[in-house]
Amino acid sequence: MTTIGTLNDQDIINFCAQGQLITDNFSEKNVKQACYELTASNIYYDISNSHQKYNLKDNEYILIKPKQIVVILTAETLYLPNDMLGRILTKGKLFSIGLLPVNTYADPGFQGKLGIVFTNISNNYLKINPGESIAKIEFNKLELAVTRPYSGQHGYETGIWPVPTEYIMSSEEIKHDKRIKNISTEIELSYGKKFTGVIKRIQQYERRFLLASILYLIFTLILIGLFSGTDWLNTITTVIVGLTVNIIYGVTAFIVTQFKE
Repeated sequence: MTTIGTLNDQDIINFCAQGQLITDNFSEKNVKQACYELTASNIYYDISNSHQKYNLKDNEYILIKPKQIVVILTAETLYLPNDMLGRILTKGKLFSIGLLPVNTYADPGFQGKLGIVFTNISNNYLKINPGESIAKIEFNKLELAVTRPYSGQHGYETGIWPVPTEYIMSSEEIKHDKRIKNISTEIELSYGKKFTGVIKRIQQYERRFLLASILYLIFTLILIGLFSGTDWLNTITTVIVGLTVNIIYGVTAFIVTQFKE
């Protein structure tokens, strides 16, 4: 058995048989040359949507939308001795479809289910069924046990995923930070000029349509006034009221479209 360094397949099997490394939902078929393939449980968190928790029923799958960030809890429960750490690694077939896990590690002394953060960098909607392999973990035996083993509380125990919300800027902080430009500029910086150009054209069409609608209404009111006979006072009043309403409508619509941007 390996005394120091990365465990091979037989080392992993031997440790698990002794009630270490993986204590629940261990499967020998998931043991590879020098790692173990972790599988998805039926619990995941949508980090992109107020950290919403999903507990899947039978025949349901994990849905990962384009550019979405999720945390998938492993089906396996880990128990790492104080002289062992686990490194979480990318699984190639998921990487090839644009699903990237955060490469991290489990500290010596860690106990419980792992939460693995995934980002869908593709433009596709992806699905993962509970029980499918989602990442690899390799185990490294240290020469000496750590003096302060891991004893933190993780999301599976608390029932929530511990997202450090203090790092997320509020709308007021964003508003007052001069390094953050308007939305159009920020989109251009993030996605390039081609994407921004499409948005600007849509905004131009929206404003042209608004202007055309106002001109059409004004023209209609003028025609009504011209064909209303000799009652010019009522005609002028009608046109003024119509113009006022259209101006208010136009200003309101402009403000709303600016707000939506």
